[in-house]
Amino acid sequence: MQIQQKLILSLFALLRNLLYKMELKYFKRSEFNCKCGCNTNYIDSDFLEMMDKARRIAGVPFKVNSGFRCEKHPLSKKNPTSSHIKGIAADIHFTDGKNLALIMGGLGGAGFERFGIDFKNKFIHTDCDEDKTNPCIWGY
Repeated sequence: MQIQQKLILSLFALLRNLLYKMELKYFKRSEFNCKCGCNTNYIDSDFLEMMDKARRIAGVPFKVNSGFRCEKHPLSKKNPTSSHIKGIAADIHFTDGKNLALIMGGLGGAGFERFGIDFKNKFIHTDCDEDKTNPCIWGY
């Protein structure tokens, strides 16, 4: 995607988020800030609503390891097609198999169809990227 298109998408997401003030029950928007140190956050409002619904369904806390990533984030440079850059992805920590099952059940119940599971680092990636294969499960 060209830089101009990315800028337009980012501005659109920002405007939509400003105009559409939603009440999140289980998350603070800041939990999805870029972790590179810039604290940028263009996370998609529809994505946040799905995450909030997933958390309600799961019945267990979600610890967000990574949400939005700016283009300067080291992992964005390694993977420039990452759904995190679009503001429609999150990596969620899990503690054990039961916790993972509850989180995945919540995510699936909220409509998520894409899951990447890293058993070594204990996180599950989920996104709602329609430009990628849906449904899909993969391992790291």
